[in-house]
Amino acid sequence: MSRVRRAMLFMPGDSHKKIEKGTTLGVDSIIMDLEDGVAFTQKAEARRVIREAIPALDFGRSERLIRINPVGSALEMDDLADTIAAHPDGYVIPKVDDATQVIQVSDWLAQAEQERGWQMGGIALFALIETARGVVNLKEIAQSSQRLAGLMFGAEDFASSIGAIRTVQGMEVFYARSAVVTYAKAFNLQAIDSPYVDIHNLDGLREETRQIMHMGYDGKLAIHPKHVSIIEEVFTPPAETVERARALITAHDEHQRGGTGVFTFEGRMIDMPMIRAAEQVLARAGSHE
Repeated sequence: MSRVRRAMLFMPGDSHKKIEKGTTLGVDSIIMDLEDGVAFTQKAEARRVIREAIPALDFGRSERLIRINPVGSALEMDDLADTIAAHPDGYVIPKVDDATQVIQVSDWLAQAEQERGWQMGGIALFALIETARGVVNLKEIAQSSQRLAGLMFGAEDFASSIGAIRTVQGMEVFYARSAVVTYAKAFNLQAIDSPYVDIHNLDGLREETRQIMHMGYDGKLAIHPKHVSIIEEVFTPPAETVERARALITAHDEHQRGGTGVFTFEGRMIDMPMIRAAEQVLARAGSHE
């Protein structure tokens, strides 16, 4: 089973205090930022803070990720070289336009893993799709590296890249948002949605998170700690839903052993699409064994 990534929280890489705060939240993933969350004059300091924070802090079950600067920015290689010794769980590559950017980082990580005697391919990658070029190249990006664990969508930068005006309804980013989740699932990757930028509108966050969960997304990026619990709540099925899914899969397995394909469960005819939906419920709950 893939790691559960319901909420993935950005924390500025130049603040040890904020990274430490993130470790107390029990969030699925903490993304220590070297890109937009850090001023140009603070990049070197942020690398140092992250390099020291990862081994020093107890992250608990939280995944330890680093967002580097875009490939081609002349900053990304220093980001990698100055943080790799901390052995993070993965890196997020922003503004991915084509597969070569992912391949370049993946190849660098392969060399670093080999030199250090680490598990080959153990460091994950995530491609953050934030431009029109990134969307039209999704097929190649999604197949670019075996270490690619997911595709992320950045709605704000994408809208800017096409000259769109952001709206509450989000129709201006609907095609790109749909494309990201579609290509992610076509190539067995997780799909992670854009952050909700209105920090105080928690009802709006909850509604948008429900919408993207219904679209097939596995999780959502967060830019504020108080968004984490809402995102995790939406992506965590209620106990009764989990139990029903587990019972349905058990009944399916029993009928399969008895040579029965389609069967009746709680008065409804059950076929494979319903079984796959039940498996997805268990995956979101983190309980699919």
